Amino acid sequence: MKRVVLYMFLLALLLLLPMLLQKRSEQLDLSAEQLVVISPHNESVRYEIEQAFRSYCQEQLGRRVVIDWRSVGGTSEIIRYMNSAFLANFRDYWSREQQQPWSEELGIALLDGKTGSESPHWPARQAFLQSNIGIDIDLLFGGGQYDFAKQAQAGTLVPSGVKDRHPEWFEGDKPLLPSSGGGERWHDQNDLYYGVCFSSFGICVNLDRLQELGYDCSGGSPINSWADLADPRLMNAIGLADPSKSGSINKCFEMLIQRQMQDTYAQLQHAVAQGEISKQDALDAGWAAAMNLLKRIGGNASYLTFAASKVPVDTAQGQIAAGMCIDFYGRSQAEWANRQKGRTLMLYLTPTAASTVSADPVGLLRGAPNPELAQIFIDFLLGPEAQRLWNYKMGSPGGPRKYSLHRLPVRRDLYSAADRQHMSAPEAEPFELAGSFQYQGAWTGPLFDLMRSFIRVMLIDCEEELRLAWREICAKPNSLRDDSPAMLAFNELPFEHRQAMEIAKAMRSAEGQAVTTRQWTIFFREKFREAARLARQDN
Repeated sequence: MKRVVLYMFLLALLLLLPMLLQKRSEQLDLSAEQLVVISPHNESVRYEIEQAFRSYCQEQLGRRVVIDWRSVGGTSEIIRYMNSAFLANFRDYWSREQQQPWSEELGIALLDGKTGSESPHWPARQAFLQSNIGIDIDLLFGGGQYDFAKQAQAGTLVPSGVKDRHPEWFEGDKPLLPSSGGGERWHDQNDLYYGVCFSSFGICVNLDRLQELGYDCSGGSPINSWADLADPRLMNAIGLADPSKSGSINKCFEMLIQRQMQDTYAQLQHAVAQGEISKQDALDAGWAAAMNLLKRIGGNASYLTFAASKVPVDTAQGQIAAGMCIDFYGRSQAEWANRQKGRTLMLYLTPTAASTVSADPVGLLRGAPNPELAQIFIDFLLGPEAQRLWNYKMGSPGGPRKYSLHRLPVRRDLYSAADRQHMSAPEAEPFELAGSFQYQGAWTGPLFDLMRSFIRVMLIDCEEELRLAWREICAKPNSLRDDSPAMLAFNELPFEHRQAMEIAKAMRSAEGQAVTTRQWTIFFREKFREAARLARQDN
């Protein structure tokens, strides 16, 4: 009997423990107005934004509000969840209430912004765009502009009225909220989404580990470009994250691809001008250079993780020497590591002219349960009170209460001398950084989803064969030459840049995705094994 009582007590404790340990910020006041927000943002962002917004509503509007945060993973998982939910709810409306037939083809066409009046599925698409069918969520907050642009085209985002309420934010030659910079769009011209903070992409390094690997770190970081991550000295010392799980990491990979394509195109520009090769030939060469650089970096990887935040954390702890990451992860982890050590142990840097400045947006969802409060929240995020939270130091006047967020505000007027005195990155110049690198969206923008899958297959699904091939090649100096048989096999690709658009179209269906990725997997495993064999034979 005592044993039964003990087991029952332990079971009750197990069931109650999550509630007992629940953070105060996570406990919903059911008597307050609720705003439902789906977001990939981490706890620190959610906490600071919610506390500031609740105070703002109470003090300025006399309203008690609470945010019901919905977190289902990274941006990629969130978009899949949202699309599935919108499709399921519209299907129920279309089939049950309208008594109309449903098909898999209609489901694909419904959220496709390219579905036009000539399509047999246009009546359903038009009905969706004119409806108030939602998913019981008010806002999508956080992620990349690419995913927001796709949601805008799909019709899951609706106008929020910011420009009508605050026209002064968008006026003049230097508006408080610029619409774009460096080829990146920072807010939607049709009022469907607005960037609320900036992000750039770069490299985090552990100086102690680099010195152990033979680098001279007396002048700071010896790793200063994407190409530096392919150095054979970094074998088993690089951390990479899965681009199919993280939109920010996929954007980071895109920056590397853009830089390599632009460098290669510049080298071949004279030949293009002379008519010796076509522009597309130059783009094919740039694409190949970028993908083969990624292979070398992947060959140096100690691991490939699903969590983008793991790379800077492991860099700080010395488990890896360097890795690719988004700026705020790198900056915040470097600040923590250097404070713990009492010296400069870790650095984050954005390679010169090798990253765009991207916006992290917010958008109002179709069928939002509380659209009026959602609009207030968007205005708040774009106002000075919330904008100061992104880069003000913790505890500074108007700054965050508990966490330093290490992001950069999008408002131009938040970079005054007075503001910089309170900023954790007072040297930041996002508008100048945006002007130093011109993003060629036509080259890689339409291939964003393709790159997610392609890089995952090449670096993760074929990880074992890739690392073996790179290890064998690096063991034989002759094999490192670009014209060696081993390197020629290592550098082969299953398609050229000129073919990528058609492949991307074929991958829109589940069947096309499965068939194509399987073909890539077979191709790379064969080529990497061949490269390893040829390297072993190289004398």
